[in-house]
Amino acid sequence: MPHWSRRLNASEGGGIATGRLLAGVAATALMLAPLPASAQQIGPMSVIDWLRPGERAEAPGAYPLTPPGARVADSAISVRPLDALRPEAIGLFPAARVGLPSNLWGATPADTLAQLITALPTDMLPALRDLSLRLLLAEFDAPLPEAIAPTIAPADDHTATGAPTRERPDFLMARIDKLIEFGALDQAAAILDALDPSDPHLRLRRFDIGLLLGDEHRACASVLLDEPPIGDDAAMIFCLAREGEWDKALDLLHEAEDAQRLSPYLIDLLEHFLDGNERLPGAATLLPPPSGTPSPLVWRLLEATGDQVPTLGLPVSYAHADLRGTIGWRAQLEAAERLVRAGALSPNRLLGLYTERRAAASGGIWERVRLVQRFDTALHSGDTEATAAALIEVWPQIQAGELEVPMAELYAQSLGQMALSGTAGALAFRVGLLSDSYETVALGRDMERATSEERFLAAVARGLDPALHNGAMTGEVAQAVGEAFAREALPAAETLDRLAEGRLGEEVLRVLIQLGGPADPRMLAEGLSVLRYLGLEDIARRTALESLLLNRRG
Repeated sequence: MPHWSRRLNASEGGGIATGRLLAGVAATALMLAPLPASAQQIGPMSVIDWLRPGERAEAPGAYPLTPPGARVADSAISVRPLDALRPEAIGLFPAARVGLPSNLWGATPADTLAQLITALPTDMLPALRDLSLRLLLAEFDAPLPEAIAPTIAPADDHTATGAPTRERPDFLMARIDKLIEFGALDQAAAILDALDPSDPHLRLRRFDIGLLLGDEHRACASVLLDEPPIGDDAAMIFCLAREGEWDKALDLLHEAEDAQRLSPYLIDLLEHFLDGNERLPGAATLLPPPSGTPSPLVWRLLEATGDQVPTLGLPVSYAHADLRGTIGWRAQLEAAERLVRAGALSPNRLLGLYTERRAAASGGIWERVRLVQRFDTALHSGDTEATAAALIEVWPQIQAGELEVPMAELYAQSLGQMALSGTAGALAFRVGLLSDSYETVALGRDMERATSEERFLAAVARGLDPALHNGAMTGEVAQAVGEAFAREALPAAETLDRLAEGRLGEEVLRVLIQLGGPADPRMLAEGLSVLRYLGLEDIARRTALESLLLNRRG
């Protein structure tokens, strides 16, 4: 086991805090196998149309120490003052909380890390998603820079509005954009607020986040700064109008139109926004929106002009807007479920919505609401028989919503304190294995009465070889998990080479990409083995249990 390896357990970091971070809290908190060939060739494109890579920002600052024996290319060596913190190092909590060293990024250049971060899947198992979020939010030493040849990225909505363009994603921008893709808007905003960036591209990201959170006042605060200018005509027009500077906004719109700095659609939309419900003289009917995901600004403008686009078909980051009190209960429920599935909202917030009032109808999400209410009431009443019946009835609805892990987080402890037996007892055991207390749940199971599948699951939860504990499960996933927990084989040669070169963080990102992709039992076995080799035992066990119990790989 490498000397820097350290087990990451549930008490170190637990889950990612996904509720909104208050400004004061944020201020005090600051302190694999190789990629498949197809993934290696992918450019740093975003799954959200309006998120695009940006150019590198060369800021002076300190670099991480290179692990002993690491080989660093001469081109990556430079001299910087050690006491100047680079913005890429900013985070919301120290590296120790992730169970990894502060010099995690080691010898890997920043642009390589940025491309790997951009390639991270967002639809992955909860354990892998939690690790991804911790890596994006923790305060590690800034990575090494590397001179790169520029490549032109496709234009995004901001480019079309006259904003300055970027050519490659820098490391910090890649982190912010991936947090937005995960729906972790409050955390991304906390990083940007603590950094207080002057860079126009980061300020535009803060503007986007503010629009999605319904905080237009905060969103426009940095847009209206004179130095340096934001360089985005549409954002300036929107914010000037919000400040009551209608004449200035209209003048800027005409100037941008004459200079062809805005698309015809955006000009038409802004004209409609500035004139309210009255069309300007000679204005044509509002053009249809372009295909793809609208930018947060376009989405807000459409809402302001009465042509709101439902968030249900948009990326999960847009779902935050439906948590406002002005939105109907069903829309709030659907948005909360999406955000909880993505790990961007506390399960307690969803439970509060579930139990807010009586279900308004039957079927679909209303059936889940009704059954969760019945189960919650039975559990808190202490009625064992009613709880058992309610658990068996509600769990298929929880599975249909892919909410098993959030519900386990809410109810596993209470279920474990009840003497459930039979089908309900077996189900409660599995619910407990999906919680942070999986090892305690496994130790509390009576193995003499347990089935072979339960013995298999309990062995995995304890980090043991299931075959040596008379455990057995069928299927390719179970076989892959059994191999990973039975063998002591070293990872692939490419993995060992990267680790020898001090590229630990790069390797962790590669494992996350490998395990977060399409289901492949062979990749699962290798990925779990690498996680265990790196000392990320808690993540390996949780990933294995979720792979076995959730019947999905994302």
